[in-house]
Amino acid sequence: MASCHKDDDTDNQTDENGVITSLSYQWKKSLHNGDTFNSNGRIKSPIYYNGNIAIPTTNGENSRFLTMINPTNGETIWQWNDNYLPYSNQISISYYYQYNNLLTYQTGTNSYCVNLDNGTTQWKFQRNKPYDVRINTYNNSYFGYSAINNQEGNDEQICYQGNLQTGELTEFLRANLSSNYISPTGIGGIIYVNQIPNQENNLLVTYAEPLPDNEVNSFIGIYNTVNDSWVWDRKLLSSPNINTSVFSSPQIYNGKVIANVGKKLVCHSLETGEQIWRKPFPQDFLFSGFIIEDDKVIANNEDTFTYCLNPENGNIIWKTESSGTSGRMSYLNGIVYFVGGSTGKLHAIDVSNGEHVWKINAGNLGESGSSSFKTNAVYVFEAENGNPAKIIALSHLNAYSFEAYQ
Repeated sequence: MASCHKDDDTDNQTDENGVITSLSYQWKKSLHNGDTFNSNGRIKSPIYYNGNIAIPTTNGENSRFLTMINPTNGETIWQWNDNYLPYSNQISISYYYQYNNLLTYQTGTNSYCVNLDNGTTQWKFQRNKPYDVRINTYNNSYFGYSAINNQEGNDEQICYQGNLQTGELTEFLRANLSSNYISPTGIGGIIYVNQIPNQENNLLVTYAEPLPDNEVNSFIGIYNTVNDSWVWDRKLLSSPNINTSVFSSPQIYNGKVIANVGKKLVCHSLETGEQIWRKPFPQDFLFSGFIIEDDKVIANNEDTFTYCLNPENGNIIWKTESSGTSGRMSYLNGIVYFVGGSTGKLHAIDVSNGEHVWKINAGNLGESGSSSFKTNAVYVFEAENGNPAKIIALSHLNAYSFEAYQ
């Protein structure tokens, strides 16, 4: 339904610092079956399947689609829009769980599972209460999160285990909350780990509980699913303040747990839970988060800078002015790619030195001067079969395929 073509009359351009601001593209594809702007939803993390990718599109009017395309030429393979209330409920996928040919995501009370082979609905439900958009993976199932009213009469967010084949949810885990605090917040995220000697089937759990004066304590623990017990627990991630809740999953690197907690990045021992380092920043990392590549922690902070840290000690290796609010980062061959929400540009940064190599403006690609890139996922592809590495990014109007910087 949406067209694509390879006609490219753009010129490669650079700014006064040698940063590329306009780049010839391999192909571009209209996201809206024409040049009219429509809100086509957002996919925050790349969805790959059988060498193809899923992106959000419209039919040029009010129907929103999850569309699988061929990254070689942008041609549509299938489209899915079996949403409840498709006009008001846009394609909005912040987190998802994908196993083999099935992908599930959550928005409000609505749960969906899509067959990626053909774009059909495996199942969908309108739940009796809302669930968080966050989904974490666990073996061949997944974790979702929703609040219940606990015995003390307070709302507590707990973890449910989901069956990908059927969509059935069963209560799985509650945080080890203290009885000293009112209105507990509960579990923030869970990731599966299996890296502690002589331990198997461990889950790394983050959770939070409020303190007086709107402050929050955030904790981390390891839960063993075989013994149904905590290996270690209630390790404080950060000194309490009004911005320390953990609602994004940590990452594991070289025996360490690294997490963004409010305005801090913190690192704990995976084996003992003891804190190794803590680094404060001017703002938080909630929109873009961080990645770990090339033995470096790369993080986009809301203070308009991208930071690179040494994961062993938290020391800052470099920082570079970028965009503040931005989409999530993708990495390929020493370069991190993302779309700046405040700049509207497609950014590319060399992780070896923090220097920008791209700040591509959609207005330089044949779109109107006010056009911008949208903070969707950026898709990356290694070189293959004699073809160069490439990246695919979306403006508000088009999907573009570019040869990667390197």
